[in-house]
Amino acid sequence: MKKVFKFYFMIFCLIGVFTINIESTSAAPSATIKLTTKETEVLEENLQEKIITLSKATPIIVLSETEGWTKIQYKTVIGFIKSEYLKSVSPQYMLVKSQNEPLVRVTNKQHIGSIGKLYLNSIVELYGSDSTDFVFIKYGGLAGYVNKHALIKPTGKKMTVKASKGLVVRSIASASSDEIGTLRKNSNVMMYTNIKGWAFVTSDDLSGYVPLSGLTTPTPKAVPKNPSKPKSIQPVNEKRIALTFDDGPHPKVTRQILKTLEKYKAKATFFVIGQEVKKYPEIMKEVYDAGHEIGNHTYNHEKLTTLSQKEVKHQIQSTDEIIKSVIGKNATVFRPPYGSYDETIIKQLKVPSVMWTIDTLDWKHRDPEKTALAIEEQVNNGSIILMHDIHQATADALETILEELQKQGYTFVTVSELLK
Repeated sequence: MKKVFKFYFMIFCLIGVFTINIESTSAAPSATIKLTTKETEVLEENLQEKIITLSKATPIIVLSETEGWTKIQYKTVIGFIKSEYLKSVSPQYMLVKSQNEPLVRVTNKQHIGSIGKLYLNSIVELYGSDSTDFVFIKYGGLAGYVNKHALIKPTGKKMTVKASKGLVVRSIASASSDEIGTLRKNSNVMMYTNIKGWAFVTSDDLSGYVPLSGLTTPTPKAVPKNPSKPKSIQPVNEKRIALTFDDGPHPKVTRQILKTLEKYKAKATFFVIGQEVKKYPEIMKEVYDAGHEIGNHTYNHEKLTTLSQKEVKHQIQSTDEIIKSVIGKNATVFRPPYGSYDETIIKQLKVPSVMWTIDTLDWKHRDPEKTALAIEEQVNNGSIILMHDIHQATADALETILEELQKQGYTFVTVSELLK
């Protein structure tokens, strides 16, 4: 009997060790995330036998790096890739919004067991999509796949650090999580969520969670007095917002939007796609001649962080050339598709890169009422509103939007005018 008990005890221990090993690699608590720069093979430890082939821009978890090789985890696969075929990228920050706390899984399969949950209203790092329904995210030490419908783009709010000793920035909304760095007093940040007394903020060089109590709304700058030029003084009580339209021009929708803007004497900024300008140069000319600002939105709406520097340069420069050939002037602002960019992309720009503070999600729901409601619920002085002049529902919503905002005392300017 003792021998039988001893045998089953040994089997139990072996199973337990195996389970712990699998779980310890799935969470990858201290690993960083990188993307493949080309289609590449994942090899066994002997660096000879192929396990699988990964496509370009596939997100992986880095486990270790040595002598030109990187040990990686992709879903349940552990293997090796040449380090030169991987690159670091800046993640896109997304807000967790769903009815229930979404599960994070080790693969993009719904039936595969979860490795954790995401708190509602937390901010996660998005590194890419691996299927039509799942995206790869990281939240502190938790890295894996989550249903993309549980995430939305967050809206930022300007805040200032008021804590006298500054604020420690942490990887997740917990005082026991890893420290990323420290924000000094009076540092200006953008806040994207408030979860259980923690705020997710970004600055020029830090991103993470800080206690909400250590932040305050920045004090508005006083309007400079200039008696000799009264017309150039910005009235303190003037409420200005910038309407922006992406992905056009469109032969029907853009023209309808132009007519509505003219009716309300509103100016806007159009972030155009190079290949669409090439197809509809006359529409582009109408937008410019109506006094609206023209922005560069790349040639064919590629996600720039997945491209080489040469490809990024082509996306930007070819669009600049097309715009100038049609209106005789260069674009004055730039907006990266999907809001995805990094430092190398910014260095290639000759004009400001402009994001948004309100995402109407008009591209997703295609509902005029929802587009108008998104603006009504979030608008304030200085808002930059994201819409698209390629959807009929957006054009149909615009008159209601302008009429209501005009009643509230808002004036409509270009983003360059707003940011002066």
